[in-house]
Amino acid sequence: MLRSLVGSEMCIRDSIFVHPWDMGWCDSKYWLPWLVGMPAETSLAICSVMCGGVLERLPELKVMFAHGGGGFPGTIQRVEWGYKTRPDLVAKDSTLSPVEQVRRIYVDSLTHDVKMLKHMIQLMGPNRIALGSDFPFPLGEMPSVAPTTGEVLTAYPGKMIEETDELDKDTKEQILYRTALDFLGRSQEDFDWN
Repeated sequence: MLRSLVGSEMCIRDSIFVHPWDMGWCDSKYWLPWLVGMPAETSLAICSVMCGGVLERLPELKVMFAHGGGGFPGTIQRVEWGYKTRPDLVAKDSTLSPVEQVRRIYVDSLTHDVKMLKHMIQLMGPNRIALGSDFPFPLGEMPSVAPTTGEVLTAYPGKMIEETDELDKDTKEQILYRTALDFLGRSQEDFDWN
């Protein structure tokens, strides 16, 4: 779909959320499509958008990627290295490096790990990270009972962000709602918060 948009002369001023789905290529044993396939597909999507020059051709387009950007926050320096050392392969369709573009994309906060979330904040800025829930899928932040241990998981969307002492109040508010408002082109005044 993005290929046809990029090829057109139209000016896009919309927001697109990218979530992986069909991981048929991934071995289904151990639930690997969900645990590894989706983060890999998300990283692949981000790299395709960046290396394909999508953000350069459509500067008004806002693109958000699920699962905290998947494997991308952990591999961006590898992609950047490839961009610099093999421009004949990686930089064919983009004049901006992945590091130059990383603060142009959005990701959701669904990382299940405060340390990874902090890494993403340092990499992208909190104004590029929005609350993610992965609802209605089973890896989202939602109440559950672990079938093997019986452990009651009392998660809900945003619980990790709200409960951590490692983020200040402003950063929490940015991720919990302000980034989503910006991504959708809305303001706080558009909603009744009572």
